[in-house]
Amino acid sequence: MSLQKLLYYVQAWHLAITDTPLFSERIKAWKDGPVVPDVWHKRQDQASRRPAVQELDGVELDELASDLIDLVLAAYGSMSGEELSALTHVEQPWNEAREGVPEGANSQNPIDPATMATFYRAHRMLAGRSAADLAAGGIHLHSHEVVGPVDVDALLAELGGPEFDPGDDPWGGGNLHDSTRYAGKGIEHGCRRTYAGA
Repeated sequence: MSLQKLLYYVQAWHLAITDTPLFSERIKAWKDGPVVPDVWHKRQDQASRRPAVQELDGVELDELASDLIDLVLAAYGSMSGEELSALTHVEQPWNEAREGVPEGANSQNPIDPATMATFYRAHRMLAGRSAADLAAGGIHLHSHEVVGPVDVDALLAELGGPEFDPGDDPWGGGNLHDSTRYAGKGIEHGCRRTYAGA
């Protein structure tokens, strides 16, 4: 059950971030939550789950897909299949696909990819970031690993190029105000007008 729900969340977030599906198989709104029937049928036999018999030749993921899978696993991977199922049951995409189906009844209704994309864009965060943030800033796991001291002078020199002079403003300070315009507490002083009778 966990695999099915994790596939669903990978697909949902890929749709939300890129507006394209990661894989072409349809996801169905089964009674226990979203399921990719092709994967379910292939993995029904216990023997097919052994790594030695899995066909992985030709499976290639680009960096975005690989990073997204890592991020989804980091966010959802500690949850049990039952917890993931319960989570999908309170979300719009599965509920919308189950509309009109009695509770607990089997269904082959597909979950609409457009609904998945819209819902996760508008109502969910992945690792504390929205789909728009992930699309703009890239998909990566936050790492708290310290890789060693940073040589600030070398970093600034690299950013400024060979002509870098620490006295220059390589980032352009045109939007900075003269500090003499501000009082000690950051309050800007300027001309004020008094209007009689106002």
